[in-house]
Parts: sequence; structure tokens; C-alpha cells
Amino acid sequence: MTGTLTLLRHGESTANEAGTFTGLLDVPLTPHGEEQASAAGRLLRSNHITPTVVVTSTLHRAVRTAELVCDALGTQVPTEAVWQLNERNYGALTGTTKTDARQTLGDDEYMRLRRSRTGTPPPMSLHLWEELRSSSALRGLPDGALRRTEALSDVIERVRPVLHDRLLPMVRSGRSVLVVAHGNSLRALCACIDDLTD
Repeated sequence: MTGTLTLLRHGESTANEAGTFTGLLDVPLTPHGEEQASAAGRLLRSNHITPTVVVTSTLHRAVRTAELVCDALGTQVPTEAVWQLNERNYGALTGTTKTDARQTLGDDEYMRLRRSRTGTPPPMSLHLWEELRSSSALRGLPDGALRRTEALSDVIERVRPVLHDRLLPMVRSGRSVLVVAHGNSLRALCACIDDLTD
């Protein structure tokens, strides 16, 4: 019997609310984001989707969303955090408002960096890179877990092994897998699942 794979983006974070490029900044959920996570759990329950395993990124907003989903489901589920599901690193755009970035870059470049497979923002400063490396969500991870910038194609390359080596074997064995991650890491997973071209 084949299991199910459910993909869920985390609830609204404080950086989402502020309209900034969050990337690898480890920010919390807003109260609205917490309610969104609980509502997602209720939606899963109403559709009879009960995960037997939960896989999240290492970032707090995804981990907390998973906790609230499981609370709403009324179940305790084994949960694993894997860095490959972390959000895309937006490089020098990290912490910048999307409005300011659009004004600085212009509409075409802004959209290329945000939505194309190969658009790569300028690298973040060494100071910010070192600061992020010392955060609790990223401390002790391998060097590949924190580049100074990423394109969506980089995220696709890091999530592909997670899909093929972890997620799909669990689904094929009949397990119900819930992945709680981020806009770009979920886009990357969908690109791998559906074998999407540019």
C-alpha cells in the first residue's frame, strides 16, 4: 500500500508580516501564523490525513508550525528536522523589504531574482553569514547548509536527495508523510516531483 505525501508551508512569520526577504533568518510566527498552522491541522483532520511522520526544516517557523499542526490533529508524531528543507538563502537581500528591493533592482531584475530558476542575488556580507551560522537553527550544520547566496536551482539540488532517499521510500512503505517547510524549498520539491524544466 502506498502512503501519502503532504506539503505544507509554515504559517505567517514576523518577517512575512513586515514584507522582508527572510531566507535563513530564524524568525517566529505571528499570532496569525500560529492560527494558520492550527487551521492547517484542522483541515488535515477533516480530510482524514493523519501523518505518521513529520519532516521539517531546522528553522523555528517551520518547526513551530509542525507542532501546532500536530496539536490540532491531537497526535504525537515522530518529527525530524533536516537542513536541506531550509528556506532559500536570499544573500544580500536578506532582511531587506521587498518594496525597497524592487525599487533598487527594477521590476525585471526583481522578478528574475525571485522567480526564475537561476536568478542569484548578490552574496550576503561575511558579517551576516557568520551571524547566521551561529544561530541556534544553523549552528553545527555542514558547510553546504549555509552558502552566501542561492538560486532556486541550488535549492532544487539540495532537496532532491531528501525526496529520493527519505521521503519517497517512506511513502512507498505506506507511511503518511507531512513536510513542513518554506515557499522555495517546497517549490523545489514540486520541481523534483513533477520533473519541471525551467
